[in-house]
Amino acid sequence: MLLALALTIIAFAAGFHAHWALGGRLGYSVSLPQRPDGTPVLAHRLSWWRPAAGAVALALLGLAILLLAAAGHLTLPLPPRLIRAALMCTGAAFIARALVPNPWVGLFKFLRSTRWARYDTRLYSPLFLLLGLLLLRQGWGE
Repeated sequence: MLLALALTIIAFAAGFHAHWALGGRLGYSVSLPQRPDGTPVLAHRLSWWRPAAGAVALALLGLAILLLAAAGHLTLPLPPRLIRAALMCTGAAFIARALVPNPWVGLFKFLRSTRWARYDTRLYSPLFLLLGLLLLRQGWGE
């Protein structure tokens, strides 16, 4: 059940990132942290946005493969300890992303007035936190 939940979150996120990488616009307006005037924080890097979204989609696919391997549903030529360590490090990073105070992202962000910030508070950060906990659980071993 926990594995299925983690894989569902990953599939949802990977799907959106692949959609953006391939030119899709659905959700684009809330895909990047925003300044108070609504411009993306990294506006100077928007030319990298689509390739970065593709890289995130591929990384999420890799994460799903690691989860399946850790659960014994897939065999990889990696030591099980390395797979578990990768899951735990990724889980810790996701939890930190959700909880560490930051001006733009996380549950304790300083800027809360933008459309992005509302999505981050209600959807993105809770999903990061939940997925991080699920990854820690899977990495720790059931």
